[in-house]
Amino acid sequence: TSTFDMTRKAALAGWDGVQSENMYLLFNKAGRSPVTEPLSAIWHFGWGSTAMEPDYRKHLANGVSFKTPMTRLNSSLQFAYMNAPDGALVEINTSNTNAFIHVHLYSDAPLCAADWYVKNLGATSRAQQRTGPCEVPFAAPSEPLGVIRSPVATVRFGEVSLIIYPKQRPDKLVSPRGHVVDHIALSVQDLKAVLERLKKSGVRVLENPRKFGRSTQMSAMIEGPDSIAIELVEKP
Repeated sequence: TSTFDMTRKAALAGWDGVQSENMYLLFNKAGRSPVTEPLSAIWHFGWGSTAMEPDYRKHLANGVSFKTPMTRLNSSLQFAYMNAPDGALVEINTSNTNAFIHVHLYSDAPLCAADWYVKNLGATSRAQQRTGPCEVPFAAPSEPLGVIRSPVATVRFGEVSLIIYPKQRPDKLVSPRGHVVDHIALSVQDLKAVLERLKKSGVRVLENPRKFGRSTQMSAMIEGPDSIAIELVEKP
């Protein structure tokens, strides 16, 4: 909260965390240091910046450590990666808001993963309708940073984007459970009906419905593309 102006300390269902608009980042006390390897589908998450250069200087003055200094991706977008607690990676990038705006994912097949989120969880996409298969070859790594950036797909849940990049190593992506970023979560109406529909579509349920923390709401955990864990929390 000392780093991001639009983020405040918050508690939800008995967990401590932070809130940025309608997004919560919740923390569990771990018995041992969480891991960051081997890689899961969750690469990092990030906040926007309406003034990247002044914000970057402010973060440096406040003692924030950066894994990647401010870097220009193109004529209109700059980004930087912060070293967050416990080995997590947090991005700030040029945006029209200072709020939490994205989660960056890895995938064996980014276009297929995007299709899955649209079909099964109701994500929205601005991509043009595709006529060919969703499995396409990866492009060569490109600068800056030698990252494989194509094919890339973006889907949205409300004001938060899931930006899906090709995985950067040949290794199989593993479940994020037990990693510093353990899973992502979405709110849904009528959890029971949603789970029944997902099961019919062949989606694996990792954890059956149970109370969401200390609340009266129910939640369940499913497995999405590339072994990602997704918690579905029923809206009150």
